[in-house]
Amino acid sequence: WPLLAETTKDVAYYADDVQVSGDREYVNERCKLDVYRPDGLPEGAPTVVWFHGGGLSGGNRHIPGEFVDQKFLVVPVNYRLFPRAKCAEAIEDAAAAVAWTMKNIEKFGGDPKKVTVSGHSAGGYLTAMVGMNPQYLARHGLKNTDLAALYPISGQMTVHFQVVAERKTGEKGGANNPLEINEFAPLFHTTTPISPIHLLVGDPKLEWPARVEENALLAAMLRRTKENKVEYHSYPD
Repeated sequence: WPLLAETTKDVAYYADDVQVSGDREYVNERCKLDVYRPDGLPEGAPTVVWFHGGGLSGGNRHIPGEFVDQKFLVVPVNYRLFPRAKCAEAIEDAAAAVAWTMKNIEKFGGDPKKVTVSGHSAGGYLTAMVGMNPQYLARHGLKNTDLAALYPISGQMTVHFQVVAERKTGEKGGANNPLEINEFAPLFHTTTPISPIHLLVGDPKLEWPARVEENALLAAMLRRTKENKVEYHSYPD
C-alpha cells in the first residue's frame, strides 16, 4: 500500500449475527474489505468501492495504481469465488460490501452520498448487477439509486459466463458460452431507475468476445429512459 495513506484492513462486512447462505467459514475467510484514505483528504470526500476481476472464480482485492493518492477513498473488496461458493453468492457479497460502505464510510471521512461503485471484468459485472437490480441493496434497507454513480469496466452485461457454466456443467466456464439474458444479466434490468452509469470498454478488436457490443447495447437501451444518465466509451488500442 502507498506510504502516505491511512489504510484500515481486513474489515468483515457481514456482522457475526447476520444469516448468510453457504459455508460460514468461507464467509469469514473471504468476505472482507479494506478502506484506503489518502493523506490529507478532506472530510466528506467521495469513495470508490472497487471489485477485482477474475471470472468470478479467482482474484483478490487490490487498489488500481491509477487510484492511488487521488481525491477519494478506495474500498477494495474480496467476495466469495466459484466453485467454493455459488455465483449468486458473489453478487450478494458485492451488495453487502457496498451497503457496509454506504453505512460506515462517514466514520472514515467519506460522504455516504458520494459512494460510487466500479470494477473490472467480473468486477464490472458485479458493479452493474448491484447497481441495476434494486433487490440486492434493498435487502440492506438501501436503494440502488442512493449510489452516486456506477463505473463498470469491461463488464459482461449478459449473464456472466461463469453463471451459465455453473448451471449447465457445474464447472468453470469460458467466455465463449452462449450469451443469455435473464435476471442474472444487467441487460435484463434496463427499465429500472439507476444512478448515473459510465460504461468503459476497450477496443473491439482486443476485448473479450462481444464485450464491447454488450456494453453498447446496454447504453442504447438505458438511453431510451430519459431518467437515466448514461455515458459509454470504447477506447482504441
